[in-house]
Amino acid sequence: MKRTIESCIASRNPGDCRPATVLVVDDEPIIGDLLAWMLSRAGYNVVSAADGEQALAMSRVARRDFFNVLIADVRLPGMSGIELAAELRATRPELKALFVSGLSREEFAVLGVDMTQAAFLAKPFKARQVYAAIRALAIRTPARI
Repeated sequence: MKRTIESCIASRNPGDCRPATVLVVDDEPIIGDLLAWMLSRAGYNVVSAADGEQALAMSRVARRDFFNVLIADVRLPGMSGIELAAELRATRPELKALFVSGLSREEFAVLGVDMTQAAFLAKPFKARQVYAAIRALAIRTPARI
């Protein structure tokens, strides 16, 4: 079931939003919608946001355990996916993050991102790669890029 940040925030009652497993944050609607569709078909609950500010707004009204995996584009308007993960982990230190980007693996590595509880996928990626990355995050820390 895909829930948007707007529907959860509009309710002003975090109890109205069922616990989600994955928060997808991508400023490209096609990518965000595709990820949400793929994950929903695989049985995950999905919450989507178009940028870091929306995702942070969601986290402020949601229960601490509302989501346990963040999938975020590295380059988002205003706040990067990396900065978003750091902000969210301030109150959710156990949060796992899957960073996705048009950057190559080598270009991403140069950014020096702390990959504790995180993984990286370069765009374009296949659904099976996303599922495998989420499963790997659930069973090991730190993830290797």
